[in-house]
Amino acid sequence: MPKNNKEKPELFSKDFQKQWSPTHKYKHIHTGEYCTFESYVAEYLIIRREEAFSKSKPEYKFWTKGSKLYPAFVRQVKALHKLRKTYSEEIILGAIKSKHFEKIFYVGLYAKNYVGWTMNKVALEAIECYHKERQEQEKLKAQAELVKHVEVVEEKKDINRRINTPAGKKSILNNLRKL
Repeated sequence: MPKNNKEKPELFSKDFQKQWSPTHKYKHIHTGEYCTFESYVAEYLIIRREEAFSKSKPEYKFWTKGSKLYPAFVRQVKALHKLRKTYSEEIILGAIKSKHFEKIFYVGLYAKNYVGWTMNKVALEAIECYHKERQEQEKLKAQAELVKHVEVVEEKKDINRRINTPAGKKSILNNLRKL
């Protein structure tokens, strides 16, 4: 078996977070390190909320334990992980950046249940609306492609024209009228 020239870094080393992988293909907004989809979207939502309510800028690596925003971050990650089972990454991210999510800041809300969080119903409705819009757009695009590929054959119709008699010649009907 040939050895790979490129050695993978250990899981919890500093170099691990600086390399792209299929699971870590997004970059943290604050640090620029690679992260999962859930942590990227959770960070985006929290930063957007802090800016919308004119709060102070979140601290560096606020997703670590001990930060005041850590519980909110964990709720978002868990809710997004559950949401990702139903919708694709493109749909979720597109919905969050669309007009449907304009006044919504969290996907996972604090709840006093055994889990500690619950899904935001308004966020779910917004994602569902965005998903339906995307499906309709894809259907229209598919129909447009079908119409584009189908050759339009126009039938030539015979147009019946009234035949005018040339000046000077009299028709049989005109002759009969005069009688």
